[in-house]
Amino acid sequence: MPRRLFTVVEINRMIPELEVIFADVMQLHAGLRRAQQRVAALGGTVSREVLSGEDDGGSPELRRAKGELRAFYESLLDGLGRVADLGGEVKDLNEGVVDFPGRRGSEDICLCWKLGEKRLGHWHTERSGWAGRRPIDHLVPLEPSPFD
Repeated sequence: MPRRLFTVVEINRMIPELEVIFADVMQLHAGLRRAQQRVAALGGTVSREVLSGEDDGGSPELRRAKGELRAFYESLLDGLGRVADLGGEVKDLNEGVVDFPGRRGSEDICLCWKLGEKRLGHWHTERSGWAGRRPIDHLVPLEPSPFD
């Protein structure tokens, strides 16, 4: 199955929903960092086993801290999954950067949105990433084609 390609208008319509998702994701990410610090302060380490619930050892306080860490982690994954369900790929969680697959002429590109931008305004090649961001131009479709 070919991957879905997005247009500028389609992504612009999603921006309000992306803003809501990222408001949650940013809070969850901050909570996750605090929970990581608490686990470390109690002498624990963050590992795959802790995040999956396989490591429940330690004092009652450390076990509670690990449980809180897992809850933040799972909720954060849910939020990132909501972005993926829309068709986007989170590229930078701290900055709120999301790429959506698109086209520019005959070239596959990434339509690049950053939290705080009210409209999609940039694209980059799949290889260049954020550093290669360029303004949307006439070769990037604004609307879906009736033939898609």
